[in-house]
Amino acid sequence: MDPPAGRPRSPLLIACFAWAMAVTIQLVMQWPAIAALDFSDPDDAMRMAQVRDLLAGQGWWDLHQYRVNPADGGVLMHWSRIVDAPIALGVLILRPLFGQPMAEQVMMALWPAMTAAILFLICAFAFRGLSDRRIAIGAPILLAASAPLMGQFRPLHVDHHGWQVIFAALMLSQAIRPASRQSGILAGLAGAALLAVSIEGLPIVTLFAALAAIRWALNARREDRDRLIGMMGALAMGAALVQFVTRGPASLVDSWCDALSPPYIAAFGAAFLPVAAIGFNSPRSLALRLAMLAAAGLLAAGALVLVAPQCASGPFASLDPVVVRFWYVHILEGRPVWLSGATITAAMIVPALLGLAGSAMAWRAHVDAAERRRWTVIFVALAGATILALLVMRASATAHVFALPGCVWLTLSAWTRARSIGSAPMRMAATAGAVMTLPFTAGVVAAQALQLAFPRLKAVDEIVLSANEVDQMCLKRDAVRALNALPQETVLVPLDLGGPMLFWTHHRLVATGHHRNNKAMADTINAFIGTADQAETVVRRRKATLIVFCRTANDFRYYRSVGRNSLAQRLDAGNPPAWLEPVAIGREYGLSVWRVKPE
Repeated sequence: MDPPAGRPRSPLLIACFAWAMAVTIQLVMQWPAIAALDFSDPDDAMRMAQVRDLLAGQGWWDLHQYRVNPADGGVLMHWSRIVDAPIALGVLILRPLFGQPMAEQVMMALWPAMTAAILFLICAFAFRGLSDRRIAIGAPILLAASAPLMGQFRPLHVDHHGWQVIFAALMLSQAIRPASRQSGILAGLAGAALLAVSIEGLPIVTLFAALAAIRWALNARREDRDRLIGMMGALAMGAALVQFVTRGPASLVDSWCDALSPPYIAAFGAAFLPVAAIGFNSPRSLALRLAMLAAAGLLAAGALVLVAPQCASGPFASLDPVVVRFWYVHILEGRPVWLSGATITAAMIVPALLGLAGSAMAWRAHVDAAERRRWTVIFVALAGATILALLVMRASATAHVFALPGCVWLTLSAWTRARSIGSAPMRMAATAGAVMTLPFTAGVVAAQALQLAFPRLKAVDEIVLSANEVDQMCLKRDAVRALNALPQETVLVPLDLGGPMLFWTHHRLVATGHHRNNKAMADTINAFIGTADQAETVVRRRKATLIVFCRTANDFRYYRSVGRNSLAQRLDAGNPPAWLEPVAIGREYGLSVWRVKPE
């Protein structure tokens, strides 16, 4: 598939144009939400609260959120300063010009678009190394048209998920470069940064480490050996360094399963030891090379379990059952994709399947060994990311990036074959079929087909859509002003309201929807689903003086559905217990505010 004759096109210029079009459309479509600072994800509000605390003088290494769970001295967040730092710097630069509130609003609107530009550039440069340079031209165009991908870079979405995609794309870009120690080091550093942003990136980092290891084991080439040594060394040392820089010396001692910490750093260091040994004496037999790699894997697993045995059960194993029931299972982005209905399942998985088909076709079309190795890496990386996306929906964005070159190849191949057909009717039909290979059109068609084949999925679609149509956010500006007119108090709120309350008001909260605050989260849920007497016990133990909730929010509806005697049901019905009195704030918006009477 040679590029057509004519004026050469620059992948970089195409990427810039595609990025500009995509973010402009997003800014226009999201303008009402930008103007109102209407967060679509509570984590974005929490991220900005963390940035505010940093700018207000909280220590760089101090990631506590002191206004959450004040009864226990605050909660230590598992998030990374890698995400906070550029947002805080932007606010700091803009603050003298616009003031703090406007500076925050500008950064929340524009920073996601600026991070998206990084991803577009990575795609343009990474895929330029493939033999058909049209891949580097088409990939940014498909990226711009991908709703699941661009959704990670929508205005106001300042959380860390976009950075996960960027660092994963960096790892892929280095994996398809010619093997060298430099490409390995860069991949390892990108992996360390990915893990610092979120330990959810561990399967992707493991996947690329395994790819590098298997390529060396099968080929025994010196370049592959250098790449493997460079990658594992940079991963081990980079993880320790980024942990120290972003979280401080204490983070190299305290063990956590939900974030980069000593158990994982120890695992990377243990895996590096046998890998480093091959730099002195590389085994000549395949069996010995595979044995050394197996030893590296066993040492890594052993180090992880030795340092923190509890991490073998996963980061969420310690969650209280009531937190799992009323919070965790309702976070669909962290659950298997098929639980979200046919429309979302198709949108998330079909592009990955198309990318797999296109990558396989590209591998078959090439005879050059180096080019086949690149397409093999793309295929295997995409296959692993697709399996991960099936199990954790938000991982689909990474799979979509890995699918871009295969999708471009598939569409170009179908288009070229269609246009070569002599019969006009057949050519038109084949051209329509080529258009159907585009990820966004194929996803729509697949969703309709799934709904017809499996009616239950259509019912799930309707439930998901109806939930999204509910006004989840009743913290309007008038209500915020009234709440801020009150002296600072400790407030019991449903978990999903926690982040916005923290951002919009000066009050303290019992809990937000962040799993490290497990006990306070369980207390919050138990207060709402328990009887009035049980709720009072929790409220007074947590020293809460206000109860605030949105009547239409999904989490409050879950609490309310438990039984007629629950606190949530009584408050919704206007039948409060004697120890509560109403406060007239935000009723017209669906906000409900109750004051706890003194004992």
